[in-house]
Order: sequence, then C-alpha cells, then structure tokens
Amino acid sequence: MERLKKRRDFLAAAKGRRTARRAFVMETRDRGDGGPVRFGFTVSKRTAKKAVERNRIRRRLKEAVRLAPAEAAGRGFDHVLVGRRAVLDADFAALRADLQSALQEATGPARRKDGRRPIR
Repeated sequence: MERLKKRRDFLAAAKGRRTARRAFVMETRDRGDGGPVRFGFTVSKRTAKKAVERNRIRRRLKEAVRLAPAEAAGRGFDHVLVGRRAVLDADFAALRADLQSALQEATGPARRKDGRRPIR
C-alpha cells in the first residue's frame, strides 16, 4: 500500500466515485495503470476541532486499511478516506467490515460510463 500525499492526487480522487458509510466517505479514482493501490486520509477541522481527535480518526482508518486484504483494494486505484466523527465511537470490527464493503463497491463495475452512480 502506498500513500497519497500530493494535493492534485486528492483532487483527482474527489472527482471519481464516492462511496459513503456511517464512519467515512471513500473517494475512488481508477488510474488505469495497473500500479499499486494508493490510499490518502483526511479529516477536516469541521469534523473534529481538536488535533488529537483528528489524528485518532486518521490512525483508526489507517489501521483498518492496513488490515484489509490487499486484493480487495484493486490494482491501479487511488482511494481517499474522508473520516467522520463516527470513527471515534465505532466498533473496530464494524469499521473494518464497512471498509471491506466500501472497497468492493468502489472497485466494482461502474454503473455509468463516467464512473458515477445513477441519479436517484
């Protein structure tokens, strides 16, 4: 697993598929190069005012990603996890299950040609 660190990579992922769960939102972009999967993590000040809380949210998300099977994330994908406050109180097993289902949804076949979900 590699990390996303550049702003342009975060912005590119934000334009891709979006998968929401109770504890986080996952933004996914298919780079199309078949390279290693890359993850980025972000938590805004609006979500958690204190840096300690933001860091704890980020650490829990990183650990869930580390423990996820590598093949679940798909090759050639960039994933950005936007942490929500619910990560602080979520059961870690439930957080891992949410991550697993979000990865399957994000790397599965797109429903529209542009990669976004259909309008409801």
